[in-house]
Amino acid sequence: MFVDAAVTSKLAEQALPLMPFLDDGEEFASYDRLEEWKEQRKKTGKGPDLGDPEKWSVRITAPLMPEIVDVGHEQVLAALGTVAFHDRDSSPWGQATQDLQEWLFLPDSVSGLERKPSDAAAVALLLAALYGDKGHLFLIEASRYLEPSRGEQ
Repeated sequence: MFVDAAVTSKLAEQALPLMPFLDDGEEFASYDRLEEWKEQRKKTGKGPDLGDPEKWSVRITAPLMPEIVDVGHEQVLAALGTVAFHDRDSSPWGQATQDLQEWLFLPDSVSGLERKPSDAAAVALLLAALYGDKGHLFLIEASRYLEPSRGEQ
């Protein structure tokens, strides 16, 4: 499975505002913004030196976590494996598993950046990045704030 850092950044960016009970502690510098700053610095020599956009991260204060946690590309990628690769009918992640499977196996002609997964799937990924396999226990709380996913309408 190959999903690049720009895609995992977009997933985190999609999910964060959907979970009012998570606090990112500071403004999330998205992959696009990091790329923009990198180009600006290359052209003008001015601006923040933020390193490689592939190493984006977002700081989150999450329930049951003793301290602020950094979530980045590797954690979201691992979460993608945690949520997506279950049997559709018996997944603890519910509809998010099906949504992510459909999104992961888009035809080559469709970019994962062009067609984003459902909000519920993006939230499931962030919860899995934070809590691993037990992240699905927070989905009930998160679902109060979400629109129904495509399969549930």
